[in-house]
Formats: sequence, structure tokens, C-alpha cells
Amino acid sequence: MPRVCQIGRIFRRCHNPEAGTCQYCGRGFCALHASVREDTDEVCNRELCLLKHDDLKQHLIYRVAAVERSNRGFCAAPDCGNYRSGQCSKCQALYCDLHLRDREEVYREGMAVLKRPVSVCDHCGARLKLWNKT
Repeated sequence: MPRVCQIGRIFRRCHNPEAGTCQYCGRGFCALHASVREDTDEVCNRELCLLKHDDLKQHLIYRVAAVERSNRGFCAAPDCGNYRSGQCSKCQALYCDLHLRDREEVYREGMAVLKRPVSVCDHCGARLKLWNKT
């Protein structure tokens, strides 16, 4: 039995044939509900998935610059000359005590919603809210 698009509300769901699976929400989508279909990316047109796609692009640019700064022996935060003292759990760059914070991350494991402690920089901490949404 062919799979159908899973985008839309319960009573107004699209029934076109599935063309791909969103890498962020895991829903199947048809050609009409596709936003990005490239070699490495498949993203549906849900607003949350598009926000995550754009955020990830910006994060990867930030991460390259932060790791480069921390590889020189200093805090990865822009314009900070302090020595590094800890690693961000998300971007893996090294930061001083002023730019690294302990927080709780909410994550899913199957149907369970769990929390775990993480040390994150301000950049990655601001992203947690977006990435905890489903």
C-alpha cells in the first residue's frame, strides 16, 4: 500500500502520494508540501521545520567560527580574551566560565519526555527552546 502525505490537520489531511520524509518531524510529505528537497536535505513546509532548517544553517556557520576561536586557546565567544575552561555540550567549542552555563535539556526517548543536565554556551542555550518543540 503506497504511503500518503502526513501534512495537515487530522480531518483535513492531504492524501497525495508521499514524496519524502521530513528530517525534522519525521512526517511523510508530498511534492505539494515539500519545502526543501536537495541531495542531503528533505524538509516539509511546516513552519517549525523551516525554522529548524534555517537555524541549523546559521548554527553550523557559528560553530565553525567558535571552534576556530577555541582552538587558539581562548574562549570561543566573540571578542572574549579569557582562557577556555569548559566545553559546550552542543557545539563542542571551548568557553570561559562567563560564557558557559549549566541548564536542563528536554529530550524525547520513544514516548517518554526526559531531562538531562547540559553545559551550553549562550548561542546554543538560545537554540534549546526551538529544538525542544515537536
